[in-house]
Amino acid sequence: MEITGKLFARILLATCLQPVGLAQTSQSAPTAAQPMRIRVSAAVLGGFLEHGVQPAYPDQAIRSGIKGDVTLVVQTNESGKVVRSLAVEGDPLLVAASIEALKDFQFHPYLLSGKPISVESQIVFKFKLKGSGDGAQGTTDYSFDVPYRPEFRTGAINQDGTLVLSPRKISGPDPVTLPELSGKQGSVYLKVTVGSDGKVESVDVLGGDEQLVAPVVAAVKQSVYEPQSISGVATASVIQESYHFGAGRH
Repeated sequence: MEITGKLFARILLATCLQPVGLAQTSQSAPTAAQPMRIRVSAAVLGGFLEHGVQPAYPDQAIRSGIKGDVTLVVQTNESGKVVRSLAVEGDPLLVAASIEALKDFQFHPYLLSGKPISVESQIVFKFKLKGSGDGAQGTTDYSFDVPYRPEFRTGAINQDGTLVLSPRKISGPDPVTLPELSGKQGSVYLKVTVGSDGKVESVDVLGGDEQLVAPVVAAVKQSVYEPQSISGVATASVIQESYHFGAGRH
């Protein structure tokens, strides 16, 4: 069972924002204080959706043949309610309809160390048209399948306004696709130290099935990351990763 995006992001943020992940940085580097807002991927936000609605397709947009996607940056409060939205792209008519729909969205609170916290992420509203003129028909939907944007990397914004960006893997083999592990079942849990240069400095095994540990560790050691960044300064960090194998994975 490959780790889900939601679970991985929660583990990653919980570990990267702890002081232990900064102990290896220089004294002049900024520190990661308790975050006031977590920035997560759209896929993670989607996993917390409790209730969502499709936007109403504006009649004027249908008559004018206006269609396409609207991408919004959204912010939820501690209770999971959308309290702020910012259009990244989209026609103004469709943007207005999307923002109106957001008023009825509700997410489960995002918990950090057991406490609810504000979340910043993205959502896409899709407007499609069939036909043209008076016979045109419009359909709408929303999606959390948002392509990765470098300017919207997962991280946190602290009480003092400091932006802390989490490490992001950019290259290296994926252990769950290794041919030598095909057909095997079990899990491996690791603590990985990522240096300020993005290279893996050490891998500690927290637990797992013995037959899987060696090949997984060997693969992870080849990984290269965008290192953790605090106010634009690359810093070392400690993250936790888990890998799951077998027919019953989920």
